[in-house]
Amino acid sequence: MSNGASPLPPTLGGQAVVEGVMIRGPKGTAVCVRNPAGEIVSRTQRAELAGGVFRRVPVLRGVATLGDTMTQGMRAMIWSAQIAAGMEPDEPDEKSLRATMVMSIGAMSALFMLAPAAATRRIERRIKNPRLAAVVEGVARVGMLIGYLRTIGRLPQAQRLFAYHGAEHRAIQAYEAGEPLEVESLYQFPNAHVRCGTSFLLTTTLVSSLLYAALGPQTMGRRLVSRIVLLPVVAGLSYEAIRFGHTTRSGPLRLLFGPNMALQALTTRDPDEPQMEVALAAVRAALELHASA
Repeated sequence: MSNGASPLPPTLGGQAVVEGVMIRGPKGTAVCVRNPAGEIVSRTQRAELAGGVFRRVPVLRGVATLGDTMTQGMRAMIWSAQIAAGMEPDEPDEKSLRATMVMSIGAMSALFMLAPAAATRRIERRIKNPRLAAVVEGVARVGMLIGYLRTIGRLPQAQRLFAYHGAEHRAIQAYEAGEPLEVESLYQFPNAHVRCGTSFLLTTTLVSSLLYAALGPQTMGRRLVSRIVLLPVVAGLSYEAIRFGHTTRSGPLRLLFGPNMALQALTTRDPDEPQMEVALAAVRAALELHASA
């Protein structure tokens, strides 16, 4: 699949989309979706990475990567929904895309950052221990995350999305293990993957708890402002933790990522063969895009 000009990447990223899978490589993305007729429709796009020199700086590279990931993921989700509905795809304009991203980030921040901070403020006043209060806030944040995932996981649409999520993980693991990109190869791999976005969410909870504990006692206003201002720092540190977890293949440090892997039971389902076929098609398309660069 390589033409000798561009070595294939050692790892790939991706996400589930509506009735399909998006795979990200260093050179761009590939999205494969089943339309109502049962055909696999694909789209590839060259990478237009932002961040420049910041992509080589620890922590800052995580923020830049997260921004690109969200932009690519939003585009892929909109396109896949149109294809799955049998519609003629229409590229969203930049303003609409940015507005949707801002609203999504705002809603997630309010639910998982501000709400736990406000809810545990009274507890902090009672126990007079800001370090312990940060732990309580982190536990509340984990509880809200698990409750949210369990709730949406009951929806039929989410269950299909989660099955494609499992197919995406299996296809990436098969590629990274050097196995043939065939459906039969995917049965030996689990649904969980250490670089999953679900793992990122749980890691941000731990990182943010440690960071907020270091701030000491704060007024309610400062407390809420700090949760928003420090979001890029939390994201960057969490990215580095996930990156480290992927390179740490054995030993006790690997066990720290056990909860991340376990949480993915809420966001993945066992895929069927047609879903795995779509995931493999996306991997092949991403590799072809990379090799032809």
